[in-house]
Amino acid sequence: MAMPLSWKIAAAAAALIAAIFAWNGLSQYVAARHADEITRDSARAAALEAQQAKALAQQRQAQLAASLKQQREDLSNAYQEVNEQARQYQAAQAIRLEKQHQEELRVQASYRLDQNQHCAGGLVINRSGSSFTQAVGKDGAPIACKGDLAAEPLR
Repeated sequence: MAMPLSWKIAAAAAALIAAIFAWNGLSQYVAARHADEITRDSARAAALEAQQAKALAQQRQAQLAASLKQQREDLSNAYQEVNEQARQYQAAQAIRLEKQHQEELRVQASYRLDQNQHCAGGLVINRSGSSFTQAVGKDGAPIACKGDLAAEPLR
């Protein structure tokens, strides 16, 4: 028994439709697998980029921390240096002030009458044993006095 032509055409059409559905299903499966593969690749690339960004951020943070530490050390050293310079300046200033004070005392002492001098009538009188002489200045004039201070240096 031979199959009628219409059945053959219908069978061929059914086989063609089944092949189209199978091809469509296979294409969708392959496309889904390909999309999953692209998604996994994208996720791996994103994870790798995130890991690289994290490593770069950690490296940058370490560099900034090292830089900050160095700046702190530099600032500490500068602070210590300034403190040392200030201490040295203050010590030198104290020495200068003491020298200036000693010079002022020396100058004041050069105006003060000693035990062999006294002020009489506003003039310095030198006594040497039982003799008395009038003290004279650089210009040859008698040196004026008041109390125990002469008007010009005596020494």
